[in-house]
Amino acid sequence: MNSKKIILSSIFIAAFACFSFISYVDDSYYSTTSVAPATATFDQMKACIDACNNCAALCNNCSSMCLKEKDSGAMARCIQLNMECASICKASSQLMSLGSEQSKEICKICADICKKCGDECSKHNMDHCKKCAEACYSTAELCKKM
Repeated sequence: MNSKKIILSSIFIAAFACFSFISYVDDSYYSTTSVAPATATFDQMKACIDACNNCAALCNNCSSMCLKEKDSGAMARCIQLNMECASICKASSQLMSLGSEQSKEICKICADICKKCGDECSKHNMDHCKKCAEACYSTAELCKKM
């Protein structure tokens, strides 16, 4: 019976020592690393964040309206680009508001997709496509400046 208690006590002490060491290593890692500040402040990014959110809403609306067109199959590229643009705009807005180190890179990608979406929407003579194209172009310009 005593040998079982000694073995269990030894296992407990060894496990405690391992967890203590792991906790020390983790704590020391986090205390020595830091997140680099974003290059722009929230106030400087606010116009781009708002534009991205607005563009995402208009792209969602445009894709929804395109699906209701008589020949929605002919609008497939427009719908696809609207969905992609809305997604990247939301991601860009989210990362900028978080002060992410990747804000600049995601905004470059966002600008590219917004331009493509704007170009596609400009081909169509529908009010929702025209509004979407406008929002895409202005968002692309703001994202390029980030």
